[in-house]
Formats: sequence, C-alpha cells, structure tokens
Amino acid sequence: MKFYTEHNGRTRIYYLPKCCQAKNKKKNSELPYLSSSRSINALDIMNTDSFSLLKNRSFALLTNATGRDQNLNSTLELMLHSGVRPSLLLEPEHGLYGHMDEKGKDNLRRESRYGIRILSLYSKDRKPHKRHLRNINTIVVDIQNLAVRCYTYISTLTYLMETAEEQGIELMILDRPNLYGVWDAQGSIIEKGYESFVGLAPVPFLYSLTIAEYARYMVDLRFPRLYLEIVPVHGYKRKDLKVGMKHSWVNPSPNIPSLETALMYPGLVFFEGVNYSLGRGTTRPFVYSGAPWLKSLQVVEELRALELKGIKITETIFTPTYSKYQGKTNYGVMIVPDKIQFNPIQAGYEYMQIVRRLHSKHFKFVRSKDGRYFIDKLWGGPGYRLSLIGNLSYEEFRSTWLKDAQNFEKLIQNYRLY
Repeated sequence: MKFYTEHNGRTRIYYLPKCCQAKNKKKNSELPYLSSSRSINALDIMNTDSFSLLKNRSFALLTNATGRDQNLNSTLELMLHSGVRPSLLLEPEHGLYGHMDEKGKDNLRRESRYGIRILSLYSKDRKPHKRHLRNINTIVVDIQNLAVRCYTYISTLTYLMETAEEQGIELMILDRPNLYGVWDAQGSIIEKGYESFVGLAPVPFLYSLTIAEYARYMVDLRFPRLYLEIVPVHGYKRKDLKVGMKHSWVNPSPNIPSLETALMYPGLVFFEGVNYSLGRGTTRPFVYSGAPWLKSLQVVEELRALELKGIKITETIFTPTYSKYQGKTNYGVMIVPDKIQFNPIQAGYEYMQIVRRLHSKHFKFVRSKDGRYFIDKLWGGPGYRLSLIGNLSYEEFRSTWLKDAQNFEKLIQNYRLY
C-alpha cells in the first residue's frame, strides 16, 4: 500500500495502489438491494495485502459483529488466516459479537474459540489500563459507527485515543463509511458539566464524520502526541446515502437491524429520555414507537399535517417482548424514511412536541441514577428539554444550535477524507 505522512509527522494515511483496485463487472447479478459499488472498505484493502502493516506487531483489536469484509468474513478470522494474531480483543457496548444489550459482567476474560483475552470497555473499565496493554505497540480499530454523539462507539474511540497517547501506543483505524454522510452536522456542542459516556466527543449531536475523520480532527484538537495510522475506504463518496445498501447489512447494535432503523435513530433516540417505548422488543425498533396511553390516531394526524419531507407516517400497534411497557399493548406511530430530504432531528422534535402537548398528564421526562434528566445527557445540555417545555417551534429550537453546527462544518473541512 502507498501512504503519505501529514504535516505533523504523526499521522500516516495508507491508500490502495491502482494495481490492486477491482475492475467494474460488466454484468450485475446481485439482488436489487445490494446495488453495485466501487467502494472497498479498509478491512478488504488490508486483506488484499495479507495485513502486511500488522506483521511483527503486537496489537490489540477493537471490533464487533460489524467488523466483516465484503464476503462477511470477520476481521479476527481474516487476521488469523493471514498469520497475524491480536494479543488482546477490545469490545465496545453490545459486546464482541454485537448481541448484548446490557453491560458485560466480566471486564476481562478469554475468547472461547481462539483463547485470546477479551477486555470489555462497557463494564467498570471504560478504557484499558497499562496492565492490559503491556507489550502492545498498536491498537487497531475496525467497527461500523453511527455518527451520532450518544452512540457510544465514538466515546470508546475517544478513550482509546487518550490511552494510546498516554502510553505511546500507535492507533490504526480501518475506516468504514458514514451512513449519515448525506447530512451536515446538526446540534450543539456539549455544554460543560454534561459530559457522560453517551456524550463525550466534542462534536455536535449529529457530526457527519467517519471514525477516521474524527480521529484526524481529535489529533489536532486534543491528542497532538498521538501516532495515528489510517486506511481509508477506497471509492467512497460522502453524500452516498445508498452506501448502507451496497453490502450486506450487519447490525451495528442489537436494536439497529436495518438501514431505515439507523436513519430514524438520530431523531427518535431522545424518546429514551421519556416514558415512551421506542419499539425495543419488536422487529422494528425506532421505526415503531408509542405507549399504552398514546392517542395514536391523533398523533399521526397532527404529524401528517406538518408535511415533513422524506417520511411516511401511519399508526401501528405493538407489544414489546422486553424494555419499556414489556408485554403491554402499545398504541403507536410508525415512521419510515423514504427520501433523501428527510431531517431526523426535526422529525423527532416535532413528534415529541405533539406527544407532550396531547398527553400532559402521562408524558414525563425520566432521570438517570445521578438525578439528572437523561434527555439532557443525550443532547449534551438542557436545551432540547427546555425548548419543548417552552413550546418553541422547531425553527426556534434550531436557532439555538445552528451556529455551533455551521462553525463545526467549516472547522472539519481540513479533516475530511471523502
């Protein structure tokens, strides 16, 4: 692979040589939802070179179920087949295999099939200690992220960057596309005192970066002594909304089972901060949402009257098998994105405003164990909740964070890879 070194001398970016780039197929016999694609994820690029960049290194690997190549082979299996073996596996929230929806009980254990140590970074440890990384000189990251600040993979990456800089360990990122690349940044930067594991990265709520782009940004902002290596996605274009359909879908977490769910997530996740079901325990979380007390037909009617672009809305009735209102009949709303003009933040805000107004006796903001409102942690400050309480229109609410988002978009232009 070819590479160039950035101006600070601490960041290397590796590119696929032209000799190794796949030629376009004359015929496409793939299923309709797997559209033809010229993009090649970093994992596939590394595999074509038999992971030569990792030869003779002692490394830790952060990955999960999304760490797979175009043929659905896992990152770990490909590495072992090529003769490179991680000394330590790091697992984020939801675990190494992406099947857990609660905190791991054991922060350090052995992987049963290969005997490699696994350290959970969603347990009492949020980042590795020196004893975990003894004799390790590189941390490799291969994971599909959702570019929403409260989606905790970016918090885990931030802690790993901090750890790597402190211990003089190189960080290598095998990049993957940003499924939200079509949207510019939205939301404000976290307010001081509102930092948490669901709000750690110094970015707007929806931040429009791949994890490699985020890492470049953070090297300049916070980790100037970090040695960073990046393998970008070949042939990827930021505004390609179909990127999520060009390869087989692998759930980035248990309740993101499809692209439509992923697209709804940034707007509806704030319902996690109220007494409302987001369809967890159904086949379509974040697409289904509701409560036993909801006047669903009236909510649907008012939402449709807003004529929000890019979504279809209808009533649904569901019974969750777990999570909020488990085993109870929920009267709800089904929202499906169908056009590129869809604005998830607006859809979620307008929706919650309607539910709150129509159900003032039932609707409640819930608090975390520390007594703070959980919705404030998700937003990175009280602005979302106070805008609802103040009955601000979406445009008025948007004006409270628009400058932050616009300034961020200008700031990150120098860190974009695509």
